[in-house]
Order: sequence, then C-alpha cells, then structure tokens
Amino acid sequence: MDWVVTLHSYFRWVVLLIGVAAIVISLLAASGNRPWDTAAERLAFFFTLAMDIQFLIGVVVWVSEAKWAGDVVLGWLHPLAMLGAVALAHIGRARADRSTLTRDKGRQAALFFVVSFVVILIAIPIGSWPV
Repeated sequence: MDWVVTLHSYFRWVVLLIGVAAIVISLLAASGNRPWDTAAERLAFFFTLAMDIQFLIGVVVWVSEAKWAGDVVLGWLHPLAMLGAVALAHIGRARADRSTLTRDKGRQAALFFVVSFVVILIAIPIGSWPV
C-alpha cells in the first residue's frame, strides 16, 4: 500500500495548485476585475473535486495503515482538519452558486477558499514539506 501513500503525497500538489488558481480567480471576481463566468465555475468545481479525491485517498491510507492507533497528529488531527477544509471549500462553492451578483460570487468563493487553503497548509505535516 506504499503506492497509495505516494499517490496521496503527490496529489497534494494538484490540490494546492488548483487551490491557488481558484483563489486568484475568485479574488479577481470579488474585486470586480473579472466576471464570475464558466471558467471560474469550473475552477471552483475542480478545486472541490480535487479535494474530494485527495480526501478519499487519505481515508484509504488512514484505514489501510490503521493511523488512528498511532501518532495523534497524523492519526486524528490531520484527517479532521482536512475534513474541515473539504467542507469549507464545498460551502464556498455552494454559496457562490447561490449568489446572484458576480462580485458576491467571488467574495463567497474567495472567503471560503482562502480559509480552506489555510487549514490545508496548517494541517499538512511539517515532515512532508520538501524544504
């Protein structure tokens, strides 16, 4: 099952890259410099989709390696924080979809995507950063 851990580690970069792009687009829409269009909708969708896939891969790692029985950080804090980050991203996308004005869509998405991204960055274990 080492390949699943490797997949989880590498797919993290996909989530982070799409997350940065989604944040930039939503901030541009919130400031009025860019409309909330189909491209912004798709980027928000792909951000939440990438987070869902990463979370499912993480659940497979967590269950297959019985992570709940070991280290508290990787065993409980990391999965719970990531679940919260996924929920925040989905809330932001849903609130953006319900808003009617372009700037409101951007504000809702930007707010929740940024908070979700910060939770992701805080919850990634320090030992796995390539520094």
